[in-house]
Amino acid sequence: MSTSQRLQAILEGFKKDQLPDIEARAEKGDPQAQFTLGVLYANGRGVKPNPGKAVEWLSRAASQDIGEAMTLLGWMYANGHGVASSAKKARDYFQKGARRGDSDAQCSLAELLIEGAHPGTPAATEALGLYEQAANQGHPKALYVLGKLLSEGSLVAENAEAAFQWLTLAVMNGSEPAQRELQMLTARLDQSEIEAYKKNMMERMQAIH
Repeated sequence: MSTSQRLQAILEGFKKDQLPDIEARAEKGDPQAQFTLGVLYANGRGVKPNPGKAVEWLSRAASQDIGEAMTLLGWMYANGHGVASSAKKARDYFQKGARRGDSDAQCSLAELLIEGAHPGTPAATEALGLYEQAANQGHPKALYVLGKLLSEGSLVAENAEAAFQWLTLAVMNGSEPAQRELQMLTARLDQSEIEAYKKNMMERMQAIH
């Protein structure tokens, strides 16, 4: 479950009468309760919005190895929400979350790396790898961006078949930008290439299942 999915589950399942128990467990050092309390303060659910307290509780949870807390802190530092904006701290937290396999952290770290990156540089290569890790977990944005990068071939080597695969999966996940990108890609491909890509993709999907 990605950080965004975890946040959604917490916010949708929260009932105000749960707050005293969450606060008590958080004060006693329960990392999951600390993370939950940080989420509640960040979103103003059951409590008044307080980004500062959100950062405090999320930092406590992160210090106890809660990966989702690290990713959420990365977002807060990237956007200056409750803390002074810091690209370095955002990157550090995203790296920690990405190492734990969180697709949101992987995608966010890739976005930071790709800003100002030049073709063929280690930053561009690392970003591509992170997008692929996130895309393999079905992350909607990563599916689209990975397909777009491979289709354009501006920052990384062009790979029309891989771009076709990722963009198709993004479209299946409801991405409108991916639909436009896929249309532009197929417009410059031969019909025989498209059919071959579809066939190969179907075979790979059948092999997985």
